[in-house]
Amino acid sequence: MNRVYYSRAFTLVELMVTIAIAAILLVVAVPSFTSFSQKRSVSLKTVQIRNALELARGLAISQKQTWTVCTVDASNSCVASDGLRLLVFRDDNDDKDFNSGEPLQQDIDINQVELKLSASFGNDYIRFARNGEALESGNIEVCSVNQTVDYGRQVIFLVSAAEVSGCRLEIAEP
Repeated sequence: MNRVYYSRAFTLVELMVTIAIAAILLVVAVPSFTSFSQKRSVSLKTVQIRNALELARGLAISQKQTWTVCTVDASNSCVASDGLRLLVFRDDNDDKDFNSGEPLQQDIDINQVELKLSASFGNDYIRFARNGEALESGNIEVCSVNQTVDYGRQVIFLVSAAEVSGCRLEIAEP
């Protein structure tokens, strides 16, 4: 008796259709994942900034000294925008910049986000007094460096308070 054996395998057409469907799903999923990743990094950096403000306030209260929070450039000067790192330090010489020898409590690398600090009186730093009161009011905007992601958050600091407010940064139409 002749027996016919059928082999179970994919045909070339089935394989090509499967690859085409996978490619379409990949093309759809990658931009969504990139957007999700950028939004997540903005949210995580916002939490780090809030924690840094709370740390500075706690240090000011516990040590009865003024502590400063600011973003710094390559020369460790406080800047309102385009900073490289966010520092929590005690400004012993009161020059509003971080100098060697001054106590540094926290150093946060600013990557994948842009920070813009807007403090009262045009200051580019936030100070907490010995009693824990914020000496400046304002906000820190946290935005993605990827300009196609229209998502941002703010950390709002008020005299003697710090809180996070979720916001979607939008430009109002005139």
